[in-house]
Amino acid sequence: MEIVNLPAGDPRWAQALPVLQQLRPHLGAADLEEVLASDAQRPSFFAAFEGEDCVGVCGWRLVATTGVGRKLYIDDLVTDDSARSQGIGAALLDHAEDLARRHHCAVLDLDSGVHRHAAHRFYLRERLDIVSFHFAERLEVDE
Repeated sequence: MEIVNLPAGDPRWAQALPVLQQLRPHLGAADLEEVLASDAQRPSFFAAFEGEDCVGVCGWRLVATTGVGRKLYIDDLVTDDSARSQGIGAALLDHAEDLARRHHCAVLDLDSGVHRHAAHRFYLRERLDIVSFHFAERLEVDE
């Protein structure tokens, strides 16, 4: 398995986007292009490939907060359905942790939907702690 960076315009997005859509089914190619072109805390991505096949994707960003200082926040962490329980998620998480350390982050964190019980078991097994509740309000956006 090889973990590679996935910048905007990388042709490997053709294999990676369907894997990311397993976590974010609403995300189309145009939506992804908009995210990758955004100036507002644009996320970076890396992915795990086995040969030509993308088997996992991680989207992340560096954030400075008053609560913990500098942190690496994981927006997306997904392993292809056909490749679950093979260590790919753990390898992606380890890679993210290495990035966090290289960027002198005090914390690596992520949010996980309350209905994603298998993901919660995985995060707890991988030494992540539940440290807060996340609250959100959907807003109407003028387009």
